[in-house]
Amino acid sequence: MRRVDEATMPRSPLGRPGGDERDALGRARLDLGFNIASLALIAFLLVLFVLNLSAYPVLPLGISAWALIAATLVAALVLRFRLPEELPLWLFVSALVLWAAAVALDIAGTSSRAWVPLTAAAAVGPSLLLCVPVRPPRDIVIVSAALGLVLAAVLVVRSEGDIRMLGPGAVTIAIAVGPPLISVQIIRSLRTLVQLELDLVQVQSTVSSPGYAVGMMASEELARLDLAAERLLDGVATGRTPLPLDEATADTAATIATELRLHLIQGRKETWLYHAVTESALLGPTVMLSDPDGLAAGLTRDQRDGLLTAVWLLISDPVRAGAGQARSLSLDLSRPAVEQPGAPTSGTRMTISIATTGVPRNGVDPAAWQAIRKVGRFVESFSGSTLRIDITTVSDATADPT
Repeated sequence: MRRVDEATMPRSPLGRPGGDERDALGRARLDLGFNIASLALIAFLLVLFVLNLSAYPVLPLGISAWALIAATLVAALVLRFRLPEELPLWLFVSALVLWAAAVALDIAGTSSRAWVPLTAAAAVGPSLLLCVPVRPPRDIVIVSAALGLVLAAVLVVRSEGDIRMLGPGAVTIAIAVGPPLISVQIIRSLRTLVQLELDLVQVQSTVSSPGYAVGMMASEELARLDLAAERLLDGVATGRTPLPLDEATADTAATIATELRLHLIQGRKETWLYHAVTESALLGPTVMLSDPDGLAAGLTRDQRDGLLTAVWLLISDPVRAGAGQARSLSLDLSRPAVEQPGAPTSGTRMTISIATTGVPRNGVDPAAWQAIRKVGRFVESFSGSTLRIDITTVSDATADPT
């Protein structure tokens, strides 16, 4: 049984690490919503500050803290259309310095035995929400955690064991820390969803391809080789490349011919299912495919769609993802060892075995069973943490690889 190696498999555009490039779709869709939520929370805290003006022991410090918050908001609104896709680090650090000063001023301006809400310090959290779409999640999480620790320490020191202060203090911390952390999770979930859907579309494109064919990555390589060969032949035809060919040009031509032959040979051995697995960012690292006879090439389009959909649902099932176990699935296609009585005489009979670990018996998406029924008759069994599904089916005789 051959396991697809993540390091050597062809990498699709969706297989790049999430930190290498920001998800433009997530920013475009969520940027406006985050801005509105941020301004709404800051306006609420500003109203709370105005209502408690008389309670502030050092009011100028509180006003100075809010002035710094307002300065960062105005700068964000002015510069948001002039900045690159990712906020420059120096600008982000500058904003952090202003916010740290605002937190220090607000803490100093509310130091008294009576309870005075930390409005400007809490407003740093909603202000940080403006940076969520344009900064890496790690930066937002670190700053949010630091802000939460500072506010919690102030709450513990000022409460002096008075549990009546815990409620308002906890609300202040939640307003400061909750929005940026929740927004980071929203963007991460959206990015994952978009990448999964795009990867699924790419994988399903193999369903309608020939049984034996080169994959998407190989097609790009063939296009490159074809262009190189065309330029070489055009040079010979127009006289730019003299005959006989010099040693360097002859070596280049031999290399192109060798690579073309290798791709043509691979195209006669690699089935659509092989390319669907290896070129998928999700299936490649987690699926072990064994199809030595190339039986997948004989499956009809409906059977291909059912098999691929079932494998996809078993791997990407959210219940499975939350089981705390590594995701893995083995897919084995073979001819039955014993002929079954009453089996059809036309077509290629095969057995498809799917073994997956970490999924509970009742944790399989019902759509997966419907997809498996499109492939053929099946029997499922469960042992420990492994679910095994044995499918018996008959493929198209005209596509029989033998």
